[in-house]
Amino acid sequence: MKKLIVLGLVLILAGYTQAATKIWVSADGNWAAAASWSPAGVPASNDDVYLEDSTVAVDEGFDQNAVYLASLNIAQSYTGTIGDDVNYLKIGAIKVEIGYNNGPGSPVGATRINLNLDANSNTIVVYNSGSPAVSTVPTILIKDTNSSSTLEVRKGKVGVAFKTGETSTFSSITASYVTNINTDAEVTVGSGTTLTTYKQTGGDNILLCAATTVTGDGGTLLISGTGAITTLTTTGGTVTSNTSGTITTATTKTLGTLDLTKSTKARTITTCKLDSGGTLKYDPDIVTLTNKVSSDDPVALRATRP
Repeated sequence: MKKLIVLGLVLILAGYTQAATKIWVSADGNWAAAASWSPAGVPASNDDVYLEDSTVAVDEGFDQNAVYLASLNIAQSYTGTIGDDVNYLKIGAIKVEIGYNNGPGSPVGATRINLNLDANSNTIVVYNSGSPAVSTVPTILIKDTNSSSTLEVRKGKVGVAFKTGETSTFSSITASYVTNINTDAEVTVGSGTTLTTYKQTGGDNILLCAATTVTGDGGTLLISGTGAITTLTTTGGTVTSNTSGTITTATTKTLGTLDLTKSTKARTITTCKLDSGGTLKYDPDIVTLTNKVSSDDPVALRATRP
C-alpha cells in the first residue's frame, strides 16, 4: 500500500495526467477551445482524438506543436476541412488513421486535410480520401520530419511535402489499393522529401525525390526530378523513370515494365538486369548503361522502337 501511495505522489509531482478520449464536437472550428471537445478540454499528449460525423472545419488553433497524441483518427464520415491554403494542423501522434469507415454507407470524406506532424515518429495509414477542394492539390497534405515515420496509402489522393519549399523525412512510404489496382491510390512524394524506402502494389503515383530502395509491384509509377535511386526493382506494372539522378541497380522482372523513353535527359544506370518476360525501354543515345544488361534467366534481346 505504501508503495502505491508513493507512486501516486510521484505521478502528481511529475504533472502526470491520465490519457483521455477526445471527440470533436465543435461549433466554431477552434481546435484550441475546450468546448470543441467531448469531454470538454483541449486534447493533450497521450490522448486519443476522433473527428467523426461532423461537418465543422478545423480553422483555428492550428499550432498544437507541443502535443504528441496516442492517436489521431479522422473518419471518412468527417466532411469538414483541416487547415486552409496556407495553414496545417501542427501536431504529433504515434498513430494517425485517415478515411476509415466502420459503418454502413459510403461517406464522401473531407475535401482538405493538412497535417504537419513535425519531428515526431508517426505511423500514418490513409484508408481513403474525399475529392480535393482544389483539383490540382491532393486532398491530404502531409509533412513529417522524423526518419522513423511511415506512411501507407491504401486509397485516396495524398501529397507529401507537396508544395514548393516543403520538406519531409520518412523511413518508408507505401502505396497500395483496395479494389482498383490502377487508380485507388494517387500519391505524390515531393522533391523535398528524404526517403529510405518507397514501395507500391498499386495506384497512379509520382516520386520526385531520391530514395534508397524503390519497388514497383503494380500500378503505374512516374519517377521524375533529379534524385538518385540506389536500387529500383520493377516486378509488376509500369515504372517510368525520367529522373536525371543515377540509378545504381535497376532490375525488371517477369511482369514489370521499366520505361526510360519519356525523357530526353541524359542519365545513367550503372547495373541493369532484365529477367525473362520483363520489358525494358530505353534510347542508348540518351541513357547510358555502364554495365551490359544482365539477367538471372535465359533471355533473348531484340531491339524495337518503343
